[in-house]
Amino acid sequence: MKVLGSIGRTLLTAGAAALILGALSPDSVAQERNAIRACSRPSAGFFTRDASGQPSGLEYDILRSFADALKVDLFVDDAPSFDELLNRAEGGRCHVAAAGITVTEERKKRFAFSAPYFPNRVLIVQKAPTAFVKADDLKGQRVAVVGGTFQARLVAALPGVTVVSVSNDDALFDAVSRGEANALACDSATVLHHLGRRPEFSTAFPLGERSFFAFALPRNSNLLGPLNEHLKTLIRTGDFARMLAKHFGAANAEFLASEVASNAPRM
Repeated sequence: MKVLGSIGRTLLTAGAAALILGALSPDSVAQERNAIRACSRPSAGFFTRDASGQPSGLEYDILRSFADALKVDLFVDDAPSFDELLNRAEGGRCHVAAAGITVTEERKKRFAFSAPYFPNRVLIVQKAPTAFVKADDLKGQRVAVVGGTFQARLVAALPGVTVVSVSNDDALFDAVSRGEANALACDSATVLHHLGRRPEFSTAFPLGERSFFAFALPRNSNLLGPLNEHLKTLIRTGDFARMLAKHFGAANAEFLASEVASNAPRM
């Protein structure tokens, strides 16, 4: 399969890749010595499927290039919810989870995280004529979140706010449009995609500190080292910046790539 730039170079021999993939303990993935099994959830710019089921997105491109470099297949399973996706990764039912997963200290107890590949801020988004400007403005309001996510935890900690839990990013904006919520909390990258299609929405203010997305792997995974080395290669060769430009626009690619390369914390 054709891949970007030099990322097709083999990081490991086929035999070494098979040993690494087979070293995971759960039988459900240990037998897949010639394939990486990922679990994911739809998220604009990161992972989507077209009408024929063909996947695309930044996370897919990274994992596709990683599998190509290892000379193994890539299979992507769609998890029914974010919580289930995390459970599958923690239980070893997939080699890697990719769904805009924010790295937190709490989650580090459950997963081995890759090096980060995307900077993020949680944003409060509103629909005109609403004019929220700070967290205190949300007291007594209903805020939509995707259940089980980092932003759900941030919103739940706000005093006097009623959490409206939905299943996916599209449902966030739908909940506000239908009047089921007064505002929504969403990752900044997702907001960028939706604001272009929904001009009646606007950002209100950021919530919490800057964070990063990373791939979540079972804690005993031998894929962590090779995956991190592959991410370094993508950044060094410029292939990562080209992937960012493909999915988030050339105007944003240089800034995003520099944020990941220079400011991401050690995982």
